[in-house]
Amino acid sequence: MKLASPLLVPAHVFGLSLLTLLCGSIVATSAKSAEVEAYAGEPFGVGRVTVAVAADRPVTPGEDERFTVASPGGRVLYPVIQDAPVRRLLRRLLEVDSPRQVTMYFLFHGDQPFELEAFAPTEQKIRVTPRINPAGRQALLDQWWQQYSTRWKNLRQNPQFPPVVENFLAANLSRRLGKPLPEPSGGLLASLSSPKATVWDELFNTESHQLALDQQILAATPAAAGEPQPLPAPMPWFALPEGGEELNGVEVEPIALHVPVECFYVRFGNFTNYLWFRDLNKKWQGDLGNMLMRRGIDRAATQRLEQQLSLRENALAKFLGPQVIADVAMIGLDPYIAQGGAAGILFQAKANPLLANDLNTQRRQALKNYPDAAESTVKIAERDVSLVATPGGEVRSYYVQDGDFHLVTTSERLVQLFLLAGQGERSLAASIGFLGMRKRLPMSRNDAVFAYIPPEFFQSLSSPGMWIESQRRARSAREVKLLELAQLEARAEGIDATTVEQLIAAGLLPAGFGQRFDGSQLVVLGDAASDSVRGRPGLFLPTGEVEVTAASAAEVAAYRDFSERFRQEIGQLPPIGAGIARVPIEGGGETIAVDVVATPLNDVKLGRLPTTFGPPSSERLGPIVGNVISAEAVLDSPLPFGSAAAEPNHMFLGIRDFRTPLVVDNGSVAAGAAPAELVRMYVGAWPKPGILRLFMGDSLAQGEQPIPGAQSTWQAKRDDFLLISFKPDLVREVLPQLQMVPAEKPGQLWIDVADLSDKQLAATVSAFGYMRTRETSVAACRLMNTLANQLHVPREECLSVAERLMDGKFVCPLGGTYELVEAPGGEPMWTSTAILPQNRFQLTAAPEDFQLPLLTWFRGLRAEARLDSAAIEAHVEIDMAETVTP
Repeated sequence: MKLASPLLVPAHVFGLSLLTLLCGSIVATSAKSAEVEAYAGEPFGVGRVTVAVAADRPVTPGEDERFTVASPGGRVLYPVIQDAPVRRLLRRLLEVDSPRQVTMYFLFHGDQPFELEAFAPTEQKIRVTPRINPAGRQALLDQWWQQYSTRWKNLRQNPQFPPVVENFLAANLSRRLGKPLPEPSGGLLASLSSPKATVWDELFNTESHQLALDQQILAATPAAAGEPQPLPAPMPWFALPEGGEELNGVEVEPIALHVPVECFYVRFGNFTNYLWFRDLNKKWQGDLGNMLMRRGIDRAATQRLEQQLSLRENALAKFLGPQVIADVAMIGLDPYIAQGGAAGILFQAKANPLLANDLNTQRRQALKNYPDAAESTVKIAERDVSLVATPGGEVRSYYVQDGDFHLVTTSERLVQLFLLAGQGERSLAASIGFLGMRKRLPMSRNDAVFAYIPPEFFQSLSSPGMWIESQRRARSAREVKLLELAQLEARAEGIDATTVEQLIAAGLLPAGFGQRFDGSQLVVLGDAASDSVRGRPGLFLPTGEVEVTAASAAEVAAYRDFSERFRQEIGQLPPIGAGIARVPIEGGGETIAVDVVATPLNDVKLGRLPTTFGPPSSERLGPIVGNVISAEAVLDSPLPFGSAAAEPNHMFLGIRDFRTPLVVDNGSVAAGAAPAELVRMYVGAWPKPGILRLFMGDSLAQGEQPIPGAQSTWQAKRDDFLLISFKPDLVREVLPQLQMVPAEKPGQLWIDVADLSDKQLAATVSAFGYMRTRETSVAACRLMNTLANQLHVPREECLSVAERLMDGKFVCPLGGTYELVEAPGGEPMWTSTAILPQNRFQLTAAPEDFQLPLLTWFRGLRAEARLDSAAIEAHVEIDMAETVTP
């Protein structure tokens, strides 16, 4: 689909006059008309320059790293573009695509005149003569900080690209200059655009949590550790109800008898299913999220785990594996695979000698691949265990056999618990939660994949010792990144400082940086930094391998705060299970049927879900001919009083195939017509209007003939069905088809999506998909260009530096490669070969041939869900083309 560019209507005389008056525009055609103000001082001078924008196509300076200032000698530092939301609003109202001028603030060293290179985005050279005026400097410095910290705040709340550089500089400059960082914006819109931090961020060490840690580490000198404190008491964790007779005789797979109860568990049932899942994972670059929309960073967690385990099947394994292996499962004690986790692969053998020989052959290949790798025998739980490992952690492969069960893992603790489970101590198969899940998702289903997360997994993860160690290692990993950023900052400012001690002395790191309560240290050898106890980031010792016997007062207080928030936000986590079945489709492809169950729900905090949905219904809306997307939900009444109070009703909607008119407006794909022309859809309710009454008022239709309603809608009623659409013909077409039919199982939510590959709607999906995918590609470029603008990193080095900071390789989701290109009249910029020149810095049109990865394999979906007092259940069927797997 070809997207038209937005209609560029020249502003009339009054509009231009109004824009000039309110925005303070000064028409400038050269640097001679630039406005510059600069004051010298220590530790920095501060300046401001306003120049004309010289661009041959629409630009958004605040989102375009071509807009910056510099100086030949590197005296100019930390530029920021003035944020002007009022001006942006006026330009949109007057249909003006680009600002006429841009104001940029900057810091600088020295008091001598210098040449300023202002890029807007074409270079304009300006001679700057700093003045000595302490009051003027302070006022302008305050303005610079307001703009600089506002940009930081906006990027934290809406990270258009990884704000790792801005976050470091804002936090560091805040401490160095004694300037406060702004508080996050409040209000509904802010909460929608920037979800608040939760305990999940801490448990899973999300990027948001890592940025918060950076701020904490850089903020100030840490408080004195004080005397060691005993570990705090673990948070209350309520035992599951004892199983009754209904659990007697529940069949469980033999391999589960050897899985520790604290482990996550992904069982494949046979080696063929394991190969299918592995090949599917590899095709999508080790991240199944790429099936929907490709990601921009490959952190190679799967490959890293394979490397540490030293397990790589050869071509012969595909043929011999099913003859040697009866069952396979992935198990683990934590989710920290990308940083160094406790995980492994458990095999059930058909032929023990053959499997043992093959596993040892694969593991010993590491002895050839890594010169410093060594094989040894260690004693764990009174058993001899083979260990192949390197000092740096690139390989850490334990192998132990217990009867027909063979475990290869990165974790000594997992070996110990595995051997104990085989002796009947705390095995997964004996737990009440697992037995209850196997009753709901029995072995007789013959699932290709069965996944189970026990509550004991989260109980262990949130225990005092595990949580405190997870936070210690997260801080340790961030210290490595902050050290590199501080070294770059020193180089940018011309300060001769590279070691931690030198950087602290120069004020570029806070006093006490790297000092830890547990005695571990940041060790720097050449260009590499590591933890004296945990090893290199990405190859850390598993969390459970580091013994925690005491904590600082601050750590004890932090755990108690976490524990209280966990109880408030989550309460208790139930056993969670999922079964995935594969069903061939006649003519090619297959249907993936997924059943997800979470039960029991005792003490589980579900937020507003229980009060949003009504009770499960044994009826649902019958199929409507012509729908591409259908959805239906049983909702409780939103009205707390009156005749509609406590009246559950069915809300439903349908979307027909339609070529949606779209345009590209200010760099975003947007509607190119009024809502009535944007999409062919309808909404309705049965047997009562429910929430529709809030939007439509009391003027509801009483007959089958469509009548006009609010917001350019049309509505009609037949029996107890109320139907609303922008199109009266659609109301007439759909209304006669509405009928309730028995549901296969009682439920509260049903969704049906047809095959989109041959629909007009696919063009709309791909257009919005291209916009999002391009943003992901551009995000990497913006981080690289920011490194050059803010920290003076040589542009040719920005790719490697950015990848180190992000712990992964940048992969253009559009299929291109990242390269440094010349920007006419400006500095070279990083971009992707897959982005057309006119789309590099602002989206102007989506290419006609782009197809979202989802559409290459997706051929339909049917989903239903149910929530009651005992369980959450969902059933999803996804039809997939043959191209989804290799």
